Amino acid sequence: MRSAIQRLPPQYRIVLVLRDMEGLTDEEVAEITGLRCGTVRVRLHRARLFVRKELMKRWKPDPDGQVVSASARVIASGKPRPASCKAMFAELSNYLDERLDDSLCVELEKHLEGCGPCQVFLSTLEATIEQCRKPSTEGHDPKNAAKLRSRLLANYERMVAKNIR
Repeated sequence: MRSAIQRLPPQYRIVLVLRDMEGLTDEEVAEITGLRCGTVRVRLHRARLFVRKELMKRWKPDPDGQVVSASARVIASGKPRPASCKAMFAELSNYLDERLDDSLCVELEKHLEGCGPCQVFLSTLEATIEQCRKPSTEGHDPKNAAKLRSRLLANYERMVAKNIR
């Protein structure tokens, strides 16, 4: 998980870390980063998809040669997803965060009921988000965590300043 997050581009990493790992709201992340809430949502979704994709690369067959999970099996099959699925992807994070209006929610749920690949994709995205939100006990030191947060924010601010020029 850590290496997947480290490979994220900085503008996505900061949003993912603040929102999913630190538990801040979209509004708080927007205030810290100077982004609009809509931009925070888009970057958060892209970051989640990136991390999910990186985690899926690490799933390996068990000793019998079988793929460990249903989601990995679908991905390993190489079957293309229907074109209608692509339209749904942009809303998956909003759906999981319960930020969709009722009509879009109904439309997405209707699509999911009849689309196995999307059901699997959504479940793996949800598992990725849960893993991001799960507190890491590995080497957890509050002082180091505070230093890391400061460095992350400083790196992000340098990156933003560099791109403004």
